[in-house]
Amino acid sequence: MKPLAANRLVLSRKQHRACTLSISRAELEQHLGPPLAIDDEGDGLGRRYRWECQGECGLEVLIDLPRDGAQEAVLWMKHLEVEHALEHLGLSTEHVLWRADMLEPLPLDGWAVVRQDDAGNRFDICVLSVPDHAECLARLLETRAPEQSYAMESRGLKPAPQRTPSHGWAPPSHDEHTASL
Repeated sequence: MKPLAANRLVLSRKQHRACTLSISRAELEQHLGPPLAIDDEGDGLGRRYRWECQGECGLEVLIDLPRDGAQEAVLWMKHLEVEHALEHLGLSTEHVLWRADMLEPLPLDGWAVVRQDDAGNRFDICVLSVPDHAECLARLLETRAPEQSYAMESRGLKPAPQRTPSHGWAPPSHDEHTASL
């Protein structure tokens, strides 16, 4: 993931608190480099460190670490795609303390990332709402675990109806209307 400009570090209404991570500032710096912004006043409890990154697929995440010595960071994003964000950040689900989608059932509509093992068994990893993000996650997972096969497939989405004129029908030409006048 590439860091975004430090002047963009503002939580928008479109971003959601996706998860809380058990991670130190040193670990975050190891994965993401130095924070893009350091707010010395923070929320009155001391410094606040922030990173904002964007993946090649367009996924943007903001990570907020509240203060020095803190071991819990908050990950913010527009779409609740925790697995996708963790793969981009190089983190595992072991870092996750809480996630916004843990009490929600797996979405039925969207783009599923599916793992197939050597025996041909298929397992849904997650269902994402953005096809580019699902394709990206499948590629990231396959790169990190080449012995597994990952793919993306549509789930519960109805194909858009295609409108084609019926055979033998054509709109009347302008000449036909004027000839009858």
